[in-house]
Amino acid sequence: MAQVESGFLPRAKSYKKAVGMWQFVQFRGREYGLNQTPSTDDRMDPERATRAAARHLRDLYATFGDWYLAMAAYNCGPNCVDHAVQRTGFADFWELRDRNALPRDTMNYVPLILAVTIMAKNPKDYNLEDVDFDPPVEYDTITVDSATSLSLIADAAERPISEIQDLNPALMKPVAPDGYQLRVPKGSSAAVLMALDIIPPMHRANWRIHRVTSGETLADIARHYSTPAAAISTANQGMNVLPEAGDLLIIPAGYRVEHTVPQPAKASIHRKSSRPAAQSHRRVAAAPAPRKAASSYKTASLATKQHTTAN
Repeated sequence: MAQVESGFLPRAKSYKKAVGMWQFVQFRGREYGLNQTPSTDDRMDPERATRAAARHLRDLYATFGDWYLAMAAYNCGPNCVDHAVQRTGFADFWELRDRNALPRDTMNYVPLILAVTIMAKNPKDYNLEDVDFDPPVEYDTITVDSATSLSLIADAAERPISEIQDLNPALMKPVAPDGYQLRVPKGSSAAVLMALDIIPPMHRANWRIHRVTSGETLADIARHYSTPAAAISTANQGMNVLPEAGDLLIIPAGYRVEHTVPQPAKASIHRKSSRPAAQSHRRVAAAPAPRKAASSYKTASLATKQHTTAN
């Protein structure tokens, strides 16, 4: 289901404003504890969203007593499936599909999931035996007790900031809010917590940590962070010796908020007429458009095999 919903992309967004690996819309996500704030969106958290999806599917199965109808309801909503059952008198997905009682996307949705399942269970038949699987994502979890820059976390873990961001896709800004359970690379939690202890809590949203490399001078470091050398010296208790390779320095760097959503253009008040502002393009990551769906479980298998061979 996650493959069909999003291709396993934690930050996927659809034209219907469904978000995350499991494509929760806002109200449904909140119903299952996936909250959204200006800083975070739990629908993009792979672990939380997967647990929420499992609970939602359990509830749908309890309602309809059939997994095909539960999957259909996950796609179009339980009310939609319930109305289709009431109109036709059939509590069977394939009957509802044959009678065009469900939305077209939903009629294709269940066969797609079955086709993916058949391929996964029969990899030899679809030339999938030599697939290289991604290794499991391993991480430690820490709780930050003040707003903390992801750049500071990356400094402390000595990893690229992109790795920290990938571990925490639910963060909408480059700062983890106070109390957030932050994922850090496996085995780095102790080093990260130790480094954070030397930064005053009120400065963790913008200050940095730098490990001196061979040949670096204080002036080099100051230029790199666009911070006066005197400020670095003061932050490090007025050091009066040149830093040595391996030393850990506190960098009182500034922090600029990065806006993730472009601000709408303001209309000019000096023109008598104005052209309509161009609509901003939204990047949409959704499951590929389905081909013509099979009309039965058996036909779904054949259609999938033909599609795979063709490609």
